[in-house]
Amino acid sequence: MIRRAWNWVFGKHPPRPPDPDRVTEAAWVPLWQSQMLTEELNAAGIPAAVNEEFSLHLTTYTREPMARIFVTEDRLADAEALIEALTGQRPKHRKL
Repeated sequence: MIRRAWNWVFGKHPPRPPDPDRVTEAAWVPLWQSQMLTEELNAAGIPAAVNEEFSLHLTTYTREPMARIFVTEDRLADAEALIEALTGQRPKHRKL
């Protein structure tokens, strides 16, 4: 019991499996690409939703309106692979 507690405290616990009820970010893309990618993901059977992130202020990370694409944890790897195949580059994630 004590060994498991120490392993949990210091990060030696096994990773939890992907949860089909939890949502996670699959990509952070320019706004003009977001609808196209979301439609392609849904057509491939990967339920996806998009959230527009628009600010009037220019940021360090981007100079244009961006959007985040969300999928469930169990479909994250498939979504990232499809986005990479469509855009030709690995999906970016928003830095907080």
